[in-house]
Parts: sequence; structure tokens; C-alpha cells
Amino acid sequence: MKVYRARHGGFCFGVKRAIRLALEAVRKVKPIYSLGPLIHNRLAVEELKKKGIITVNSIRAIKNKRVIIRSHGINPEVLEQLRKKDFEIVDATCPRVRRAQRFVERLINEGYYVVIIGEEDHPEIKGLLGYAQGRGVIFNEQLRIRHRRIGVVPQTTLDVDHFNYAISRILPNATEVKIYNTICHETVLRIKEAKKLARRCDVMIVVGGKNSANTTRLYEVCKRYKPSYHIESAEEISGEWFKDAESVGITAGASTPKIQVDQVVKRLKLLSV
Repeated sequence: MKVYRARHGGFCFGVKRAIRLALEAVRKVKPIYSLGPLIHNRLAVEELKKKGIITVNSIRAIKNKRVIIRSHGINPEVLEQLRKKDFEIVDATCPRVRRAQRFVERLINEGYYVVIIGEEDHPEIKGLLGYAQGRGVIFNEQLRIRHRRIGVVPQTTLDVDHFNYAISRILPNATEVKIYNTICHETVLRIKEAKKLARRCDVMIVVGGKNSANTTRLYEVCKRYKPSYHIESAEEISGEWFKDAESVGITAGASTPKIQVDQVVKRLKLLSV
């Protein structure tokens, strides 16, 4: 069985930056607290915890006033609370997410009603909605917009097909639409490559956290073409998946460490012997 590995899998720029900033901060004083997991990868977060980077879900749980803002960004009201309470803040918001936040602010200042396209429960989307200052909404199928001037900003890890579909639903309801395409180029590359691999291979393995939106999206894309499996570690792999397969493709989410992908490749090569 041949094993093909995507070139653009694993940590993206924003995740690499967040981890670097966190490790630099924790080398000075331990611990530092992350409001929500620094990245969406359970195994990686467990390793970071061993180094003194602790995940919490509320400001009250932070014991030493040292906090890191994760790569997904944060609601501006929460950020203001941290500043008022004199927290030491390490801002690891991905620059591409920060760019999307600025676009939301700009649209609001220009008088647009903002529609944010993405996953309602995702921390990036919650943060972007906060920048809309009550004059925005998250897109959904039942959305009925009654504003003539609409501004649109997508989640940075959104699938382009989903983005285009949402735009097609928004356009008929407005006289004027201003769109900022904030989808990260790395997201586009990963999805394109995943499609290419899935067409070529008999089975697809998608490696990454079960709570990772972009990893789940890669899995959804792959399974349109071939039998596909979303796993967090090599231990989950079953030989039964490859009974009649001559080839397997591997891709990984933006929050998946290289070592996790390496372990999957090693496991698959052992199965193919």
C-alpha cells in the first residue's frame, strides 16, 4: 500500500506563532493561563500543560494575572476586562484573525450591518461578533436580513464553497454588499490539496483534534470522494480500513503537530509491509 502525505498539513503560521509566544512567556515565569485551549488539539494542549501553559475557561480561574490570548482571538469586552484588572497579557491572536477583526470594525464604522460567515460556537466567530458591537449576526440558513447595506466577513478557516454559497444567499437581500475575503490562504491550499489526494487515493486519513474546525472541514471534504477517517493519534488506526486499498492519503489540520502526523505515517507504513 502506497502512503501519500499532504505537503500543506500540520501547524499553520498562526498556530506556530501562538505556541512560540506561549513558550517564550512561560520560560520567564510559570505558569501562564490560556483562556480556552491555546490551539484545538487535545494532545498538544496536554503537552503544553506539562510546560506550564494552563487552560482555563474564565478570568476568575487565573491565579497570577498572567494570560495568553489564543490564536483564535477574543471578544473585545473580555480583553477590556483583562486590561482594567491589570493583567499581564500575551496576545497570540493570529494576525489573519486580527485582520478580520479590523475589517468588522471598519464595516461598523462605515455604517454597514455585518454578517459573519462561520461556525456559531467557534471562538474566532464569537470574537468577531464582539467587534460588531451589537450590529452584526452570524450567517445561517434561516437568516432574514432587513438591512440594505450589508458587510460580510468570513471565518479565516472557512471552506470557499461554503463562503460562496452564503454570499449567494445574502446578495438578494441587500442593495449594497461590501465583502472582505478573510479566508486564510493556507486554508485554501490545504483544502485544494486534500481534494487532490482524495481523488488519487483509495482511503484518506485526516489527523487532528476532534474539536478542530479546520480539521473537521478537511475530513468533510475528503469523505465526499473516498472512505475517510478523522483521527487524533496513530493508535486509532485500524487495519480493517485498508482491506482492499492500494493507496492511502494523509492530511492534517492547522493545529496538528508534525510529530502526530509522523507517527501516523510510520504506523501506515508498517501496515503496508
